[in-house]
Amino acid sequence: MKKLIYFIMLIGFASIIFYGCLNSKEILANNNFEIDYSENWAVENVEGVPGEILKLGIIGSIKTLTPFATITENESKLINLFLDSLMYISNDGIHSKSGLAKSVNAEVTEDGSTMYTFELGDNIKWSDGEPLTIDDVIWTFKNIWFNPLYSKYVGIEDQNGDLPKIVKINDNTIRFIYNSKYRLGYERIASAKILPKHILENYVNDSDFENVWNLDNLNSELFVGSGPFIPKRYLPDEEIVFEKNPNYYRKDKNGNSLPYLNQIIYKIANDEDEMKNFFINGEIDIYEFLPSDYESIKNLSEEKNWEIIEGKPLYGTQFIAFNFNAKDAIKRQWFRNKYFRRAISRILDRDKIIQNVYYNHGTALYGPLSPSSFFYNSKVENLNLDYSVDGAISELDKGGFKLENGILYDSNGNQVTFNLITNINNTIRLEIGNILKEDLKKIGIEITFTQIEFNDLVSKLVGTGDWESVIIGFTGSVDPASSWNVWRTDGGLHFWNFSPEIRPDMFDDELRADYVVPEYEKRIDEIMRLQVETYGEELENLFNEFQLLVSDNQILVYTASPNYLAAYNKNIHVYNIDSPTQVAGILWKIWNIWKEH
Repeated sequence: MKKLIYFIMLIGFASIIFYGCLNSKEILANNNFEIDYSENWAVENVEGVPGEILKLGIIGSIKTLTPFATITENESKLINLFLDSLMYISNDGIHSKSGLAKSVNAEVTEDGSTMYTFELGDNIKWSDGEPLTIDDVIWTFKNIWFNPLYSKYVGIEDQNGDLPKIVKINDNTIRFIYNSKYRLGYERIASAKILPKHILENYVNDSDFENVWNLDNLNSELFVGSGPFIPKRYLPDEEIVFEKNPNYYRKDKNGNSLPYLNQIIYKIANDEDEMKNFFINGEIDIYEFLPSDYESIKNLSEEKNWEIIEGKPLYGTQFIAFNFNAKDAIKRQWFRNKYFRRAISRILDRDKIIQNVYYNHGTALYGPLSPSSFFYNSKVENLNLDYSVDGAISELDKGGFKLENGILYDSNGNQVTFNLITNINNTIRLEIGNILKEDLKKIGIEITFTQIEFNDLVSKLVGTGDWESVIIGFTGSVDPASSWNVWRTDGGLHFWNFSPEIRPDMFDDELRADYVVPEYEKRIDEIMRLQVETYGEELENLFNEFQLLVSDNQILVYTASPNYLAAYNKNIHVYNIDSPTQVAGILWKIWNIWKEH
């Protein structure tokens, strides 16, 4: 007998929660899954004025709007304007809001199968007026996202490498069935762009199919979408123009057709400086910027009639890592010492990093997740890792180190000193390294800090293993599951403690005999394997434990993250002004944005 479990999204990029013994009302009251199952599923509680043109900017050339081709982050943003998915992303980065689907539920059977069922919204049309049906959804998945020739998705296949079975329940409902417990499948299915079968089915077998939506074809009738804006004109290296989709399915609370804007023009900038000048000169209306530009933007804001928004921390992290398998056997033991790493964390002045590197617009990090993540465990802030010279010395005492006459020694009388590297042309990591170098002198450690070419740095980390410590970073995401390759002991990015099986060329006989996997790393490896098929409170507990293990042991010494910053002209009525996140940003729900005449 099947057990129906209503679900709600807890965090993004492949994470949902399943509940038993709760009704949907109880679940929705305690979580952030916002689906309107009534006839108002596509009605936005907004009231704006139709018309006008929004001017935006984008950095770098645009080559394609084909979602199943190799695309850049900027190309992905533009694709989001004209193609919708079954579910829409929330400000928290999860696909927990109605998109083309007006309702969704999930089942887990007694034999461990997982089912995701989506009911398509009523009377949805493509931009050319043709009906958007469940057959478009089925065709898209079978021919694109399940097709290894075209699919660039990672995660639709379950942990056994199997794709879900697709079942057409009725003319409005589709079900995806995995033969395993697989929570990660939901986010990939829910976020996949749905494509127009009537436009693309005649091209799907062409060898050049990936180029069907290249910008060379922009003026053709091929560019048909379901999103709020449709691409209409492209001037290479100058601008790309999107026009209002006359058949977009969302309405405002008064029944007016959305989007409000008639047109969006993206000006193409060569670099960040040119983008900033576009904004200052009034050539674009909205500007997302870095903390280093805050003061200059703020100083002009009154004169230019700008509003500035500061949102949540970005998802990316900058951290210091130590090589558990360093070539020097003495230093190897320091780097494996939990108290040594905790001392480094305690002597690192994160407030100074926030002040000097992020111009007072950043947030301290003590663990692997950004505070913006829905799974962030704030208890990592209570592990006595804040800046303290006395605290750092106390940690060193616990680890067997001694500070004598301003010089730190290990228990065998070896002076503690090591090499720190990072990549050139990265001013943030350079400044963090300089701050750390000065801080370490307070506990008797002298280091050599060097910048090297990025390719050389990567070669050391994942090739030769010839490094001692490094400042580097990851882009980060909402769901810890996306970092499994970092945290599993067999992961290809578990670079601070690669196993001999994964990187045999890094190990000579002596180092291979000395290889150790600490108990906390074994448990993290286990968590990363369990999370694939774990739901609800148990999943939350696993990820809480994961964060505490990483933070308490300071496996990686995290530094700080810049906050999301944006500025816009006050004649623009943006929708997402309360603590926007990096993944949603100020343009979230762009169909609700309007501009005064």
